[in-house]
Amino acid sequence: MSLSGTTLAASAPPQGSAGSTPLSPLVRGNLHLRFDTGRALWRGRQVTVTGTELKMLHLLVRTPGTAVGYRALYDLVHGPGFMAGKGNAGYRANVRAFIKRIRRKFREVDDGFDAIGNDPGTGYIWRD
Repeated sequence: MSLSGTTLAASAPPQGSAGSTPLSPLVRGNLHLRFDTGRALWRGRQVTVTGTELKMLHLLVRTPGTAVGYRALYDLVHGPGFMAGKGNAGYRANVRAFIKRIRRKFREVDDGFDAIGNDPGTGYIWRD
């Protein structure tokens, strides 16, 4: 069970379908996500993230306090149902590696960054 009692399953990536307009910037506390430029700002400082990392951040940030499952995060990388790694849950190691890189990038601009929490056995959670 997640910390909030709710776990997000699958989700669409932050950009709409072909021909649709990009999402408006998302602001949550000290975080600003700019989908038009593919940038993340933390406390006004740019955090260099990949497109996939930006999608993961969007999924985490849009529902703060709610656990986002490993599978939902991994589906942003390779699409729904793609299997990787050892066993049925091998993709979890890949998600952990992504989150580790995202946290490291944020800590490069703020060594006290701790907004991404772990929900053991479930996934990750954005803390406001």
